[in-house]
Parts: sequence; C-alpha cells; structure tokens
Amino acid sequence: MKKFAFLVHLRDNYRKDLGELAAPLGYIPDPVYRYLLKNRPLKPFVWSNVTLTPGAKEPEGFVIMLPYSGAQLIEQQKLMLPLVMSAMKLAKAKGAEIMGLGALSSPITLGGKLLINNPHLSVTNGNAFTAVITHERITGLIKDYPNNRPVIALVGATGSVGSLVSMLLAKHNPGYEYLLIARNQNRLNGLANKMRDFNSENRISISQNIGCVKKADIVVLLTTAAECLLQAHQLKVNAVVLDDTQPRNTHPGILFERPDVTVIDGGLVSIPHLKCTRGGIGLPAGLSYACLAETMLLAKAGYEGHFSIGNPTLEQAEFIRSVAERFDDLGFKVAQDHSFGKPLCAKPVSVSKRVFRNYND
Repeated sequence: MKKFAFLVHLRDNYRKDLGELAAPLGYIPDPVYRYLLKNRPLKPFVWSNVTLTPGAKEPEGFVIMLPYSGAQLIEQQKLMLPLVMSAMKLAKAKGAEIMGLGALSSPITLGGKLLINNPHLSVTNGNAFTAVITHERITGLIKDYPNNRPVIALVGATGSVGSLVSMLLAKHNPGYEYLLIARNQNRLNGLANKMRDFNSENRISISQNIGCVKKADIVVLLTTAAECLLQAHQLKVNAVVLDDTQPRNTHPGILFERPDVTVIDGGLVSIPHLKCTRGGIGLPAGLSYACLAETMLLAKAGYEGHFSIGNPTLEQAEFIRSVAERFDDLGFKVAQDHSFGKPLCAKPVSVSKRVFRNYND
C-alpha cells in the first residue's frame, strides 16, 4: 500500500476547529485570529495521522490542514495556491505518494488541473468516488417511492461531481424526471442533451433558479457555491434533501422550520476501522468522506499517476467502484444515514418524526 495524504481546511472557524487540536486555542475569539493572521501566510501542517487497516502499526496516511476557512480560500486564491504546493511538499516528506483534495481545495485548484505538473506526488480530487457513493444513495432513495416516480433535482448539476452523478443516473436509472439546476445555461443544455442521448427515456428539464426545487421530491445538493444556501420555503412537502456539499448548503434550522423534510448528509462512506489521531476529519468514528475514501482506495491499489482531475468520467467511476469492491473487507460502502452529523433513526414512524426526533435527541 502506498501512503496517502488528504488536504483539508477549517470547517467552521479558527476558535472551534483549532480548539479541537489544543483546548487553549478554543478560548481565543475568532476576530482576534483574523486580525493577527491577516495577510500572514500560515504554513500547512499535519492535522491527523490516519490508519484504516486493522492492526496497522504506523500511519498509512495523513490529513494535512490549510489553516484557513473556505471563504478565505475562495477570496485569496492567489495566496492559497502556493500554500497548496507547500502542503504537497510536506505530504511527500511524510512519505505520501498520492494526495486527495478535500472540500474547497479542489475548486481553487480547478479540480486539480493547476497541480498536474507538480514535482511532488500524484493528485486526485476525489470526485469520481463521491459521484459513485452519491449515485448509490440516490438509487436507494428512489426505491422508497415504489408506487410512483419521484422528481429528482440536482443542484450544481454541471459541476465536477454533479455532471458525473447526472450521467450515472442517465445510465443506470433511466425514465425518471430529472431537474438540472446550475448557473451556466450552455452547460446545462449540453448536459441535458448528453443525458437524453444516453437514454431517450430520460425526461430532463433545466433551470438557473434554485427556487425550482419546489417541484422535486428528492433534492441533491452538489454545488461548491457556499453562499447558495437552501431555504426551507423552497422545498416540497415531505421532500428529501441529500446534501453532498462541503461546506454544507443546508442549515440545521431547516429541520425546525420544516419537520416534514428529511436532510441527509451526503458523500459519507463506512470504513469501520478508520482511525484519525488528534484533529480527525469532523465525522463520527468509522466514517469517511467519499473524496478521502477515493484517495485511500487509490493508495491501497497502488495506483500510478493522477486520477480524478477536473471532471471525472464514467470510466473512472466504474474503475473506482471496482476498486471499492476489491477492498470491501475494509468497508468502502454507503454509510448509515446521518443528518447534521447525527445518525437518523433506523426505523422511523414517518419522515417528519424521524428528522424531528433526530435533531432533538
């Protein structure tokens, strides 16, 4: 097995996230951090050592932290790109041969396109396996509608993950009504035509307005636009939301405003023996983000070269699915449903009671 690295950034703020690393850091107000660190580049550092194989005696991989928020990564891309290269150099020094791009470290590097000529190690953006896991969960949700055919909305459909999820649905789940939502009209038209060409039974509509999700029974959030928050009033009665975004595009308050709605954390993979020291990855024990899982799978398989760069392909999706099946003794399956980090009740009386009870327990 090759060693791997996975690049992350702050999920919430300095005070909360750095407080997990060292308790005293959690007492410093966030405005103080922002003032002290303004225009002062912070070096990436090892956030966690990672193992996923039972009995592993030494780290099999490393989580490397860019100590900035998602908003800072987007606002200061010119500052961040050299730091990403520094993170890659650090990963190589730790023995890693491949690095995955977590959360917004992928879009600021154009899905890894800006890193393909680096001299340090191979890169993957994790989006192929993220699309595979998302597609598998959507397929499961569709089966919850045995007597009718749900309308499925894909928000951020033309993005790196969204476009592949759309094509996986067109290939494996034809005949449903799909609503593709994104900002670029030309890309929407192109994706819709590809889905129709793949199977003439696919019924495709497009929109640039997120308010159109009101028509959908299943809403899948795949956008990297952190400001594109889904609002409670935009959802159909008893809608199911699969939030596959990091940072996420749903707020816990939606469950109070709309107890009929189910919000499921997307892109989660079960890896029962996964262990992270110190800072962790912000998930309960035994769970991984699919993008990290892709990095692990490629390392386990000894994959040579870059993998998912820019928009992954159907061929890459099928390949990484086959690798996951090869290592299924370690997990790499769709995780139990969670909502805002908490497990959903296993046997709900109804959708509304399941969500409401989960949030208050």
